[in-house]
Amino acid sequence: MGMEFYGDSYKGNDEPIFVGIPTFLKLPYVKKNEELKKIKPDIAIVGEPFDFGTTIRPGTRYGPRAIRAASTVPSPPYEHFNIETGVDPFGVFKAVDYGDVNISPGDVIESHRRMTNKVKEVLDIDAIPIILGGDHSVTFANVRALSKKYKNIGMIHIDCHADCAPQGLCGFKYDHGAHIRRIMELGCLKGKNYTLIGPRGYWPGPDLYKWMADQDFQWFTMLDVEELGIAQIAKEAADRANDDVDAVYVSWDIDTFDPAYAPGTGEPEPNGLTSREGMKLMRLLSTSFDPDRFAFDLVEVSPTYDVSDVNSYNGGITSGLANRLIVELMAGLSLTKKGESEGKPVRPKFYRGKGNTYDFGDGPKAKIPKRK
Repeated sequence: MGMEFYGDSYKGNDEPIFVGIPTFLKLPYVKKNEELKKIKPDIAIVGEPFDFGTTIRPGTRYGPRAIRAASTVPSPPYEHFNIETGVDPFGVFKAVDYGDVNISPGDVIESHRRMTNKVKEVLDIDAIPIILGGDHSVTFANVRALSKKYKNIGMIHIDCHADCAPQGLCGFKYDHGAHIRRIMELGCLKGKNYTLIGPRGYWPGPDLYKWMADQDFQWFTMLDVEELGIAQIAKEAADRANDDVDAVYVSWDIDTFDPAYAPGTGEPEPNGLTSREGMKLMRLLSTSFDPDRFAFDLVEVSPTYDVSDVNSYNGGITSGLANRLIVELMAGLSLTKKGESEGKPVRPKFYRGKGNTYDFGDGPKAKIPKRK
């Protein structure tokens, strides 16, 4: 697949990182839906430069641009062979950058409608939408697009906050603290298929968590992560998301990470994931779902607060982490697409590691939903 779709650039590219249009990983840019239908990629990157649902620190409208900029360091080739896991997603998937949703400044409802339409265009050609946010209110619009194709959806929500406020944080029901409540109102998500990973801090209060318990939601706080471990939590979340559903949606808020690793976000909270824990979590989850019935967003990257990013010409440490998470996601999905459970890393002659970094450990792998 690699050479066939990407040409000579798959194996090598002598273009400096500061040359050309900074699409995600410098992937081919597809502007119009007609072109998308003609190419029929396996993965389409979609940007949602939107922060009108933010209630504290704005700036996530520049998140997609910063993530794309960070993704060009180092410059391609498109081949992204991971030396630890032995996986190259671009040897399996045709991937393109489908550009940004044309946001309507100041109009949340209209902007969400346009997001739903653009994500649906990706789903209509049976491609995987990987969405760069934007504040977390965009997840409602994205899941709404998925719900137009699939009746029952499983969801894993990785976030510092529960985002279940009935009327938003400040009385507006479509802000970034209310998207889970809005998704439940769509009727496509049952509580038994939802898991939240990483909440901590002082919001929301007990009433919202009691509501979540009444819905049969599961959640794992950062204390749970510390005590139970990433592998156990990832497996339970995947099992719940895959339980008698038609598709799975994963939404990852960058504020799940400790600000030491991801300062570029609107609502930082101490005691979050390390980048190593986050990468392990992504590796475990990424091989747990049917790649033909899956969608993903990564939200709340706000480069204004990223200490090493003053211009987004080549991204900062937060947008760089976001980029690597997405590549890791694509790698795991590519394994599942090939019907494999592990990659083929090149090992030293006297290898002393454990090997399979995608192994959940005890128990069977998460069950991938059957086609209906």
